[in-house]
Amino acid sequence: MHDLLSRVKQQIEGRGLALAEAATEIGVTKSTLERHLAGAYVRSDSQAKYRLWLEGKSEPRVNQQLRLLEEEAHVRREDSLAGVSLGNSCRPGVPHAVVDLFSGCGGMSLGFDVLDGGGVFETVMALDNEEPMVRVFNENHPGSAAREAGQVVDLSDFFNEAEVLAYYLDHLAGYREDDVLRESLNDLPRGGLRALVSRICALDQQFLGELDRIRATNAFVDAYGALGRNVTGQTSVIGFHKALKLPPTSRARPSLEAILWSCDGGASEREPDLDAGVDTEISEGLSGLWEAELSALRSRAGGNGRGQLSSSARRIRSFLDVLETPPMLEVREAWEQWRERRDTQRVEYFSDETVWAGLKELYVGERRVSVLLGGPPCQGFSRIGRGKIRSLREQSVHVQYDPEAGDHRNRLMHQYVLFVGALAPDVFLFENVRHFQAEVKTPEGVFRATDILSEAIRLLSHEHVDYEVSSRIVDASEHLVPQTRERFFMAGVRSDLAPKADVDLPRWTLALPVGTPVALSAALVGLPEPSGPRETAEGLADTVEVTGGFGGGDESVKAYQRWVRQSSRREGSPPASVDAHHARVPRADDEAFFGLMGPGRRWMDYRCDESETLGELQHVVEALTKALSAMGQGNGTEHPALQILSALRDSDVAALGKKLDGSLSLRLLLESIPPQPGALRHHLAKSSYLAKRDGNHGDWLSRMDPNRPSKTMVSHMAKDTYAYVHPTKARTISVREAARVQTFPDWYRFGCLGLVDAFRVIGNAVPPLLGYQMAARVAQILSLEPATEGQVDDEPDSLAREREILADA
Repeated sequence: MHDLLSRVKQQIEGRGLALAEAATEIGVTKSTLERHLAGAYVRSDSQAKYRLWLEGKSEPRVNQQLRLLEEEAHVRREDSLAGVSLGNSCRPGVPHAVVDLFSGCGGMSLGFDVLDGGGVFETVMALDNEEPMVRVFNENHPGSAAREAGQVVDLSDFFNEAEVLAYYLDHLAGYREDDVLRESLNDLPRGGLRALVSRICALDQQFLGELDRIRATNAFVDAYGALGRNVTGQTSVIGFHKALKLPPTSRARPSLEAILWSCDGGASEREPDLDAGVDTEISEGLSGLWEAELSALRSRAGGNGRGQLSSSARRIRSFLDVLETPPMLEVREAWEQWRERRDTQRVEYFSDETVWAGLKELYVGERRVSVLLGGPPCQGFSRIGRGKIRSLREQSVHVQYDPEAGDHRNRLMHQYVLFVGALAPDVFLFENVRHFQAEVKTPEGVFRATDILSEAIRLLSHEHVDYEVSSRIVDASEHLVPQTRERFFMAGVRSDLAPKADVDLPRWTLALPVGTPVALSAALVGLPEPSGPRETAEGLADTVEVTGGFGGGDESVKAYQRWVRQSSRREGSPPASVDAHHARVPRADDEAFFGLMGPGRRWMDYRCDESETLGELQHVVEALTKALSAMGQGNGTEHPALQILSALRDSDVAALGKKLDGSLSLRLLLESIPPQPGALRHHLAKSSYLAKRDGNHGDWLSRMDPNRPSKTMVSHMAKDTYAYVHPTKARTISVREAARVQTFPDWYRFGCLGLVDAFRVIGNAVPPLLGYQMAARVAQILSLEPATEGQVDDEPDSLAREREILADA
């Protein structure tokens, strides 16, 4: 990196360019270029810009990112996707089964479930490790009477493909009330699945009893009672317990959450044919896992910081001290013994080839998964190369205790691959942030991420299924979604499903028709003014009536509004009211500042760095400073002007000088607003806020533009919504307004959550309307018959129309 920036500096100096000129050519801001040349961290996308500039290939930013990933596919332009109708050939007798991993609140899978009025796809299982996400999913995705589709599960827990397939089949037996499948699982070798689960549940109950006994002792109560809720509620302390599957320490009876094979299926009269010993590798791995989490806590406790960061460090240190007391050491010993025996039982059972063979025999017909959805974190995947992927395929324990796969993000990426290998879906789709790396560095060299993923899927598949894979950046604003949301998508289609034609099916799946952008104003139609949070014990469940105003605008706007106002699956008609139309009540001083901002304006837009008057003021203050300095050294003369200068203090002039920068205009605006009672000034008039500008989150406070698509909805809305000030009202947007921007239909309910969780789950979601458009293409692919040698199957008309365009691409 030092060498790269040295070459950039030499090029600038050699050509005699001003920094502003060089920054324009490169495609970065002047301030960003200055920071990078001074040694600041340089992100990968900026590195690419510098390299392209040095090679004389600089081009607009949007195209650079696409070039890094793959050449952009040519897509036909349409005004609307209204009224997608698949025809009878694309409607299966039984809905295609969909599994949604890292499901969140179900945005992606919703698009599949409602396609063509429903009945084409059915999400039979959705897994996420956060209970609020799953709660919303189950509220809106009708499950069966016996079992809900959404389940709270830590996806990093699965050991191997056999355990994945067993979990899916066990879930499906409950979801579909399939007694035949349930009995078949219980008749598997080595005592059957229920016998294994009964043994695991017995170990769980034994551990919980031991934990309850320890926590009732005076020694534990004395040690733990001194901590207080501010320590036990610390994010890092909660994370420590979650990572270890250790029930949070409290005086209430402990319970296990989000853990595989919980005790909800009843006991078995059979005993599993398994040894009672402990696997040494697992024992050593668990000890290392505890130590790794301790090390992470110590690192956070030793961090530097002020204010809240300093308080957090003190709390973590208090918790670390308690972990070294005798009762907590006893807890650790009980935890290790429990996990050793529990995990050993699972590994032994699911490593048995006869069990694996029995599971595959049951995974047939309508039980098979057609589509696998998911959005696993992919950044950490770069640490593991092809050789490691091959070795993982041969291990009974997939990644749980592999030090090279210890990064949590690595495990989640591999778990996605594990599910593809176990379930062998016809089509898989996953989504991630746009900065998914086009190339990754591994111990064995540099590879394209798509190549590594494709090979991983092939090697981990029990049927050695081969997939055709394609990926691209998708901007949701081009596809009827009223927000500029760029995300990386990858699609895979089983090669044996693809017709022997010139159409690249995975690429076609992602090359969606392009429509004219839908402005934010279209998403806000019909919603009255919210009356504040009014959060009840039931969350945001109270409703407000939706008024008229729909039907205006071009075809894209009409198509979007038909989508959000679609008929409710419960009532068969568009809902007359919506829940969760709640916004945070702003402080009076913030409300006043919001009112001063124009639509589409950001905090940084009100800076005056290039102001001529500011420069003149700075010049005058500099002159005053020099004159005062000269007087202080006895170099002044008696003159009326100097008598005025003598009345000034150096400190006053210096303090004024510090205020004369580009934030002066913002400072003047904030000072015009009366401060809160008891406050000296507006709380935003701090140097940390006023320093924000381009490259330093200068858009952290901004007013939305009603005439353009919204900026990207993000999970940070859970903390504050200052980046989403309503375009015409002096407040930030409501939960329902954010849901509209994310294209959740009005019948989709968020009232079971509180304000914080609701904003978070919405910000994390894939826009359902985007999933709907991809689902339409996947349905057509699944209607194709697998091609045989020398045969080309008939294509749906839409595929035929795409053939020529995609061939050129």
